[in-house]
Amino acid sequence: MESLEGNPLLPCQLLHQWSRLIQPLISTCLWILSTKPKSSRLKLFSLANPHLRTFHLSWISFFTCFVSTSAAAPLVPIICDNLDLKKQDIGNAGVASVSGSIFSRLVMGAVCDLLGPRYGCAFLIMLSAPTVFCMSFVADAGGYIAVRFMIGFSLATFVSCQYWMSTMFNSKIIGFVNGTAAGWGNMGGGATQLLMPLVYEIIRRVGPTPFTAWRIAFFIPGSLHVIMGILVLTLGQDMPDGNLSSLQKKGNVAKDKFGKASLRSYLIPRPGFLSFMDTTNILLNLKLFHSNSMFLPPSKDVNKSTKEHYYSLEYNEDEKKRGMHSSSLKFAENSRSERGKRLDSAPTPPNTTPSHV
Repeated sequence: MESLEGNPLLPCQLLHQWSRLIQPLISTCLWILSTKPKSSRLKLFSLANPHLRTFHLSWISFFTCFVSTSAAAPLVPIICDNLDLKKQDIGNAGVASVSGSIFSRLVMGAVCDLLGPRYGCAFLIMLSAPTVFCMSFVADAGGYIAVRFMIGFSLATFVSCQYWMSTMFNSKIIGFVNGTAAGWGNMGGGATQLLMPLVYEIIRRVGPTPFTAWRIAFFIPGSLHVIMGILVLTLGQDMPDGNLSSLQKKGNVAKDKFGKASLRSYLIPRPGFLSFMDTTNILLNLKLFHSNSMFLPPSKDVNKSTKEHYYSLEYNEDEKKRGMHSSSLKFAENSRSERGKRLDSAPTPPNTTPSHV
């Protein structure tokens, strides 16, 4: 072998050049061998670090957020009496509680790419803790709806939960792991139906009035947010071989930029994350500005208030001429037939039922 000048290379020079060529390959191979692989098994009752500890931290965080988001539902009777809520206020608050997650989930995917799922989960759950505490201080229907809307932002922990599981478990078991973590997290919506009435009853029996007891009860889910945020920060780990920030400093993982991460998050779907098209479909399906709107009253136009008109909005004039909307018209007709005949109820006798019930 010769140099560029045409002179033959000495054995030591030849070895030096070969070492320079293969050094990056050797470094990469050593890093791959030193990293911990993704787990292919899920031991539900183990807390082994990092895979199974991360699994439990993830689903419990999501569980906590579901508890706080649904905490007001089982206490609605007493909250209604205290805040003088109407039926429409209760319905709007229910819609608001899940609407907040539409916007927060759009951001969470980019946050997980930039900072890692550990920081994404911990920051969100701790930042949403004050909104849970604020439920204890609401004084009217507007405040009640606004606070429930803000608490709903915490449901974006679903994204960090699914993202986190994908970094810890391989393709042989990731479907089962994601389903288990998401299912156990969603269980918080049912657990709060038992937890909050029990907490309220215990507090009420200690001494406070009912109108004070339900407000104190919300300090329980708020405290759970703080506790889980601290546990995720101190015990969690982004990847099997370390946290994202330390791996980026070592050069083992490329550092992402906010613009690229955001663009990729909006346009490219990923497990547990909403792409731009997914979000568009959700907003179209919600149809907040049609009948039963959260913000606008029902249409007074007789033609536009029918089910046929409602379901025909999905088709343009050309598609209607070709009869593509006929199945939707049949569905509308069938929906009306299943409602039965509406009967006018007798007027409520005066001074028998409170107006706000």
